[in-house]
Amino acid sequence: MPKITKPATSLSEQDLVSIFEERAENLSKVELENWTCLSIAEQQVLDKLKGPGAKLLSGPRGSGKSTLLRRAYFELCKERRAFPVYVNYSRALALEPLFQTRANALELFRQWIFAKLLLGISDSAKDLNLKLASTFTDYIEKARTFVHQLEVGKTPEAPPFSIGPSQMLELLRSISTSAGVARSVLLLDDAAHAFSLRQQQEFFEVFRELRSRYVSAKAAIYPGITSFSPNFHVGHEAEVLEAWLDPAAPSYLGTMRDIARLRIPSSILDTLGTGKDEYIDLVSLASFGLPRGFLNMLSSILDEIQKGATGIRKIVLDAISVHAESVDAVFHNLALKLPRFSHYVEIGEEFHRSARNALRNFNAHKTVENKAVILALATPYANELEKVIKMLEYSGLVRKQGDLSKGVKGQYQRYSLHYASLISSTSLALGRSYRIADLSGSLQSRSAHALVKIKAETLLGKDYSKRCVLALPPCANCGTPRAAENQRFCMHCGAELANASVYTELLKAPIDRLPLPQAKIDAIKQHTNIRTVQDLITDDEQTLRKQGSYIGPIWSQRIKNVAEEFVSV
Repeated sequence: MPKITKPATSLSEQDLVSIFEERAENLSKVELENWTCLSIAEQQVLDKLKGPGAKLLSGPRGSGKSTLLRRAYFELCKERRAFPVYVNYSRALALEPLFQTRANALELFRQWIFAKLLLGISDSAKDLNLKLASTFTDYIEKARTFVHQLEVGKTPEAPPFSIGPSQMLELLRSISTSAGVARSVLLLDDAAHAFSLRQQQEFFEVFRELRSRYVSAKAAIYPGITSFSPNFHVGHEAEVLEAWLDPAAPSYLGTMRDIARLRIPSSILDTLGTGKDEYIDLVSLASFGLPRGFLNMLSSILDEIQKGATGIRKIVLDAISVHAESVDAVFHNLALKLPRFSHYVEIGEEFHRSARNALRNFNAHKTVENKAVILALATPYANELEKVIKMLEYSGLVRKQGDLSKGVKGQYQRYSLHYASLISSTSLALGRSYRIADLSGSLQSRSAHALVKIKAETLLGKDYSKRCVLALPPCANCGTPRAAENQRFCMHCGAELANASVYTELLKAPIDRLPLPQAKIDAIKQHTNIRTVQDLITDDEQTLRKQGSYIGPIWSQRIKNVAEEFVSV
């Protein structure tokens, strides 16, 4: 593992790739321990993840959910207070086409959930030096083959076993007893990220059934786009924990500085020059409490400096603008990943534009310490808009901040907008010649009156709720529109209504749809034959790492990660 005291010149290519690795599930135990810094709030969440009771860990993309789950796993292994099982379900969307082609798709999916759990138990046993019974190892080998077959599209006719929640609970109780502990903790990562509607609902039915005095399950979810089973009641079945650093918290900048210090060698950070601390603070604020965005921007900035680019201020502001575009793209791509909500995405983009314009108009004549980043939306507003805003929360574009009561003047719900988006869209209205300190100051200083009170109709027009309708594909045979989402046959011609596979459509998508800087997309097109998302995912020859691709090792890994995330929601 690369030591943080190494000079930049002695770091290997693999060292640099590891330092800027943005996904916690790809980091080793030692790297996670040495490179992560938890805030007080995150430590409290971590304690609950290690404790009893079912929990849902909610946060937008890049908020650190995987870091918390992995830290919980490694700490439980060390403490020996419970038998931990970490499972990553990010490949779940690869099973989605089965729901269009196989009558037993639900059973295959359900057994895949349990098969992944079996593999997780096997990994835990190895980490804890536990010897499993031979009957269990037979299950493990069957599970390994079954999972591989499903995830590469070579689906068997039937699962190799039929495991139910009761069996799994009994199995976990037996293993935890042999490990000398009283309970098991299931840490289920990407649990509700990648699934289609039916997959999500089935997963949470299994999640609800996997609980006892001896077993507690924890699952990472996204706000806004997670669909629970009819029997699953959030708050009652599981406590919701938030994984999202608050950029307005007094300790926030200190936490982000520590992340940079622990993760990146000082010799590399020093290339930011005399304004190093000022730039790190600005990038911290621009990340809007999302550590992945913080590391992405820092690595882009430092990469440009290493290549000999000059004008650090411009490099930093350009990196923030590129990051803002990538966050916008994450939300925009929901129309492809959740096609039935494509009209909601359109309304969401309109809401975001109008909100930034409203903030810009408010800020135009305000001093630095009186700039606003918060929108106070008059309540009540349509349920459809609530769904749109939750989808914006999923991408990290907006964040709910709590209620505001103005007595007879009305009730409001406050939302802050992504700081990188506000910076790149000049919504802070700082003019052309401003200091970096003014930019950071306008994001930190908060007057009680620095907010924009506004109605949804002002942002979106009076008819906005009528435009929030599901986009259902028409009958492929006669073109008649569908009347309902669960309609199976055309009311006009009687033909069976087929649903296109979201997973297949995502694989076929051009690389232009990925939330990547345009310069990187242009380089890929110019110097490689990669054109689609599938080309990137199946690039076993690691074309982007080869000399002449003009991509480099750090960006090569990041691009591959972005492509894999693209097909896993």
